Amino acid sequence: MKITGLKWYPYKLPFAGAFGTAQAALKVREGFILRLGTAEGLVGLGDAAPLPEFGGGYPADVERWLVNLAPGLPGKSPEVVNSLVTHLLEKGGPGAAATAFALETAAFDVLSQAAGLPLSDWLASNFDLLSQETSKSVPVNATIGQPDNEVAAQAARQAVEAGFSCVKLKVGLAKSVAGEVERVGKVRQAIGPGVKLRLDANGGWSVTQAIETLNALEQFDLELVEQPVTAIDVDGLAQVRRTVKMPIAADEPVTSLNTACRIIEAKAADFLVIKPMVVGGLRAGLEISKLARAAGVGAIVTTTIDSAVGIAAALHLAANLPAPVPYCGLATAPLLTGPLVEMAPAVVEGQMLVPSKPGLGIDLNFPL
Repeated sequence: MKITGLKWYPYKLPFAGAFGTAQAALKVREGFILRLGTAEGLVGLGDAAPLPEFGGGYPADVERWLVNLAPGLPGKSPEVVNSLVTHLLEKGGPGAAATAFALETAAFDVLSQAAGLPLSDWLASNFDLLSQETSKSVPVNATIGQPDNEVAAQAARQAVEAGFSCVKLKVGLAKSVAGEVERVGKVRQAIGPGVKLRLDANGGWSVTQAIETLNALEQFDLELVEQPVTAIDVDGLAQVRRTVKMPIAADEPVTSLNTACRIIEAKAADFLVIKPMVVGGLRAGLEISKLARAAGVGAIVTTTIDSAVGIAAALHLAANLPAPVPYCGLATAPLLTGPLVEMAPAVVEGQMLVPSKPGLGIDLNFPL
């Protein structure tokens, strides 16, 4: 199999409504859809959408990488992308991880199509995943990021009515512990006691604030809390974990296998949040998942609020998590508007269905 060329198409997807984190108010997701063509007529898709608000670079950074790499691809086997991804991640820099993820996804898409396997099964058969069966569906949480507490509570209630049994609420936006208690309390009241509630602070608190706030929030029966302190303070994260009663998940500091090792060695988290777009691809995500499993640490796969292509890629990764698969942050398509998210894999009663046809399972049958 030989590559005939790589093309990329810019996109801009506005948020469907107000969406805030402790770090930034997000209004739009911008990136590129990659199309990797082969002489056999196969087309592989990738999604390159860095998050500037979290230090991932800008779309212009991705395009610079693509302009440099694309001319060397025609006539090569899709497997050559493996070395390109390694080069990108070793070199690093703005946009490198997002570009690596998109290139690798596109290559794996055509390779799994050629093998006649869904991407999740192809990953399992090629990357020594202990011969486990891949999941045909993945439990997913609803993500609630509306800054207004009443609107957030209403959105959470609607998510439960739609079949979600786990809700993740963005916190760290309030100015006080009392404000956080009010926000979480309204959402807990809206979803009732039988639905799992997890929080995501996106590094919005100091260690002292995190401990004080989480102690006050213990009354709301939290499943876990993602990234209560800044990503650079792994020791602080470990201190919070030792002090509070609810499980702690590391999110933003999980950027590579090395950083995952550092978090595990520091005993800083009960769960690692794996974003393949941030760690540089599906292979990297699988390696981190295996590392976490060996250490007795849980792994959760999430998107970075991406197009249908990025969501599907993350879903195929999540389908390879060891059973029982935890709730994953993949049901993010409703947060954006436009046809590039409308084609995301279906969610039925809180489960995202893994595409069963060969490859990624996403067909972009409209002009970009």
